[in-house]
Formats: sequence, C-alpha cells, structure tokens
Amino acid sequence: MHLSDLHKLGGLVVITQELNHSDPGIRTIAAWILGKASQNNPIVQQQVLELQVLSKLMKMVKSDSVEEANKALYAVSALIRNNAASQEKFYAEAGGWMLHDILRNANLDIRLRKKAVLLLADLAAYQLENVDRDGPPFFNDRDLLKSVVDLTASPDLDLQEKALVAIRSFLQLRITEAIVFRDFCALGNALNRMKQSLHDLMADEYQRDYVMDVETLRIEVEQIFHKKLVKQ
Repeated sequence: MHLSDLHKLGGLVVITQELNHSDPGIRTIAAWILGKASQNNPIVQQQVLELQVLSKLMKMVKSDSVEEANKALYAVSALIRNNAASQEKFYAEAGGWMLHDILRNANLDIRLRKKAVLLLADLAAYQLENVDRDGPPFFNDRDLLKSVVDLTASPDLDLQEKALVAIRSFLQLRITEAIVFRDFCALGNALNRMKQSLHDLMADEYQRDYVMDVETLRIEVEQIFHKKLVKQ
C-alpha cells in the first residue's frame, strides 16, 4: 500500500485520533507514524495538515516525556519540511519561538535540541531557495540567532556541526544583519573558540576525519560571515 493511500482508507484519521490518547507511549507511536508517513511526501503532508493536528503535535513537543517530545518534533519537522503551506501554519502557531525555547534550554534532551536546530537550518535553507517568499520576522530575531551561535560552545560535536549548518544559512538570508552576528551574537569569538577546540580534538585519531569536516564547515561559515560584514 502506498502511503498516500493511507488517508483514503481512513488510516490517517485513526492515527491522528491516537494523539489524544491518555497513554504517552501510544501518543509517541502515533506521532512517529505521522512523521514517517509525511517525510518527503507532499501529498501526505497536505492530508495531515488538513486534519488540523500540527498545533497538537507542537504541544506534544513540550511534553515531560522525552520520547514523546522527540517523536512529536520529528513529526512536526517531517510535516513542514519543504512545504510552504505547512510552514505558514507553523509560523502562525509561534513555531519559531517554540524552537527558540528548545535551543536556549540546556537542560532539555540533547536529541530534541539537535532536531530543533536542524529544523531551523532547513527552514532557513528553504527560504534561501524561495527568495520570492517573505521570510518570517523571527529569522532576524537577535535572541534566536544568539541561541544558535551559543550552541557552538556545546561539548557535543554533532550539535556544534548542526549549529554551523544553521548559521551558514542564516548568514546568507537578506533579512539578517552582519552587525547583529558580530556584536550581539559574538560570532567571531565563537568561531575562534571553536577553531581552537577543533584543533585540540584533532589529536584523537579516531575522530580526526570528522573533526576536519567540521573545521572545513567552520571555515566556510567564517568566510561567509566576513563577506557579509564587508557588504553591510
């Protein structure tokens, strides 16, 4: 059975109803199924959007259950990725600020924070590919940008890399200002600290190749940052 046929058979309706189940485990599974079905599938994305469950999934992201929160954000990401209509709904539901709250809370599960910054990177990249569309104002919110830059100081290298990917896209958006990255976010200092940290990590031969890849990305971000400073 093709995933797009799931809705015709009433499957999506049944699954979305399970998002209201009293058992967090069942809610978690339902969110995962919706995410899996929606991933890279515009037809299913539209079908799920019409069932009005995006706001419910966004509330689940704030769940005390770590697994429920993670699977809910996975579903939200799959539902809005590369989908303008879903993204507009997401922004209208204050989705940007939801992601901001996740990024600035170091006590949250690191998997959730990785999903949040990765989704931000995807949203910024989508905006770069669709320059005719007006970007959401929160893309230029200095507190949001700082919360992303601050992730470069994380002890988790994977989170650092995802932060760099997001910063790279944010720097290329016309709506963002180089002076905010320089003065408020202290991006230059963050990149310099990261350079030293990566240099130290290269002593570990088991992760040297990965560290070098991250350093290459860091250099690219630094170059884009300097070009933006010159232009503005």
